[in-house]
Amino acid sequence: MEANRRVVVRLPHRLVDAIDAMAEDSRRHRSEVIRESVEFYLAERQRQKLRELLIAGYQEWHHLTPAFDQEQWEVARVPSE
Repeated sequence: MEANRRVVVRLPHRLVDAIDAMAEDSRRHRSEVIRESVEFYLAERQRQKLRELLIAGYQEWHHLTPAFDQEQWEVARVPSE
């Protein structure tokens, strides 16, 4: 099991209230809600970075793969050039 470290973070009252409400609704501790939120945020950032790399790679090499047409851009939710 991974050891936990204590981190002090200052948050606006509205965020603390929202976290507390979520914790109470789900019958969990505030720290668990915050931990899950941070993990979710970091995972989303990684996915976004990967998506950006894939798009950049496609833009650089698209001439080698003509099978990727407008439909591929629509799937990636990226406006075509």
